[in-house]
Amino acid sequence: MKICVVRLGGMGDILLATPTLRALAAHYQTDQIDFVVGLGMEAAVAGLPYAARILVFDRKKHWGAGLPGFLKTLRAEGRYDLFLNFQPSVKTLALAALAQPKQTIIFKKDRRKQLDTRRVRHAIDDFAKEVVPLGVIVTDRQLDFFVPESARLSLTTKLDLAMPYIAINPAGTRDINRWPPEQFATLIERLDALGWRVLLLGGSGDVALAQEIVGQSKAPVENLAGKLSVKELGALLERAACVVTGDTGPLHIASAVKAPIVCLSGAADPDRTGPTRPGDLVVINRALSCVPCQGRFCKRGDIACMTQMPVEWVLDAIERRVR
Repeated sequence: MKICVVRLGGMGDILLATPTLRALAAHYQTDQIDFVVGLGMEAAVAGLPYAARILVFDRKKHWGAGLPGFLKTLRAEGRYDLFLNFQPSVKTLALAALAQPKQTIIFKKDRRKQLDTRRVRHAIDDFAKEVVPLGVIVTDRQLDFFVPESARLSLTTKLDLAMPYIAINPAGTRDINRWPPEQFATLIERLDALGWRVLLLGGSGDVALAQEIVGQSKAPVENLAGKLSVKELGALLERAACVVTGDTGPLHIASAVKAPIVCLSGAADPDRTGPTRPGDLVVINRALSCVPCQGRFCKRGDIACMTQMPVEWVLDAIERRVR
């Protein structure tokens, strides 16, 4: 059984689909799943036991004149038995049609409240529903992310891992999902007063944000923004006493490596994309009528769901999570 799955979204989007793909691989007893991911997302699936090939689809390079070359690579090992289009768009629908698989499944996002729970369906379960007609039932909702030993070893050259730490990821794809820098700075001070070592995380695009938080904090904090690879980030998160993060890629990496999590949520609906492991906590102000709006921008204009989230709420959640 030869399978191709297309998911061109961010890190979290890809990881949320892994329970379905693992179940699919087990059902068909295959390790021949090819992944088509967006530029820079290879680390999301690299090393997974059911991943055969990882093909990077660069929208600028492979759409248009570059498409025939990408298709040639995609079809180099023969026709697919099953093509899972988990991110339908003009580009991916064209890719699926031109690949000429024997069977195609197109993901249909369902954000309606479910009759049995009165909540929206979690993204894990939304992906899982698409393979039910194949006789594949997803019972294990654990996310997959592979951390190679080389990443653990390289992390030790950058960081002393002897002392326990709380990892804080302040970044988010959009401002509407971010807790204010001054709130993070105060949280770091409070954690330091309790004797905790704090590590500040972030990608290469989050360096300025991290520096702003460091500049506002009167307590020491180890700033690792822009200094770790994705796999090293996974190695760091799997050893954390607690991971404090918004609803963004590192949240799902932390969930995959089974780190204790405190998730700061406002616009993003935790019922849809929040942590699912037992014990993990979500800090959210549901007293606001607009929460969660699931919007890209704040219609109120003040992002009250995040700006009015007290440090005490987050600190209390951390203390409960690390007990």
